[in-house]
Amino acid sequence: MLGRFNKGKEEKASKEVSAETFASALGLRALYMPEGASILFTTPAVCRPGLFLAGHEKFFAASRVIVFGSAEMSFLMSLDADVLAERMDKLFGRKIPCAVIARGIDCPDVMLSAAQKYGIPLFTSEDITGHIGAKISEYIEDVLAEEITLHAVLVDVAGMGVLLTGASGIGKSEVALELVHRGHRLVADDSVIIKRKNGILIGRSPEIIRHMLEIRGVGIINVERMFGSVAVRVNKSVDAVFELVDWEEGKTYERLGTEDLKEEILGVSLPKLEIPVKAGRNLFVVIEAAVASLRLKEMGYSAPVELEERLRKQGN
Repeated sequence: MLGRFNKGKEEKASKEVSAETFASALGLRALYMPEGASILFTTPAVCRPGLFLAGHEKFFAASRVIVFGSAEMSFLMSLDADVLAERMDKLFGRKIPCAVIARGIDCPDVMLSAAQKYGIPLFTSEDITGHIGAKISEYIEDVLAEEITLHAVLVDVAGMGVLLTGASGIGKSEVALELVHRGHRLVADDSVIIKRKNGILIGRSPEIIRHMLEIRGVGIINVERMFGSVAVRVNKSVDAVFELVDWEEGKTYERLGTEDLKEEILGVSLPKLEIPVKAGRNLFVVIEAAVASLRLKEMGYSAPVELEERLRKQGN
């Protein structure tokens, strides 16, 4: 669809986002937004500038998005005009990423003037302070999350996010289509964007090809239109990697399930299975069984261990 993807580079710990994109994502109204302005995010933490406004500037976190709540705005309004102007000039002069006024509180002219003087985007939100602060933190955390793009297919199989990998043309998309037909859910085909958040990998599709599958001989199909919204997901945790490999005659494949293969993605170790592809082999049932087996292992059950115990008892 978009061409074949290989492993990409991880994102850096800072990222610029257009001020317009930021405002749109959080439902903010711009009080001042320079044309083409971007915001540099380096941390998901936000700053309530009460101490700075009171004159304690030593540990001010100028790299954080500033959120003004009712307490800060009430304090500002209690200051003499000259002191207020000085504090606003100092605050915005620190080149903060941007500032947001919560609760729809009116913005004093001196604050707007300071934002314009230093070219700092200034927004307002109807949300209460705690809510908008949490939303901003969550948004920035997602923006800053380590990210990689893989040529793979991601399917939600019975609640487990299964990343199907393998050489181009081996049949990953066809397997995904059959899994969807059997009641499972497509997340991404061909290109999977994976982010690491709080030690968990979250996969999604590039928006332009979301819910699309490329089936050789048929073309592009829209899974959501064909099977309904229950057949797709926007994102899903990546819980296991199933690599589809060509069947090689004479090669010895795992039969007991005692191998403990792992695949590391963005520093997270995932269980991995190699599934040989052979004409006439029902891969869909194999994958469903593999998912069920991994679930049982998570609960402490292992069929090979049980078999070994049976053989031991029989030997006695």
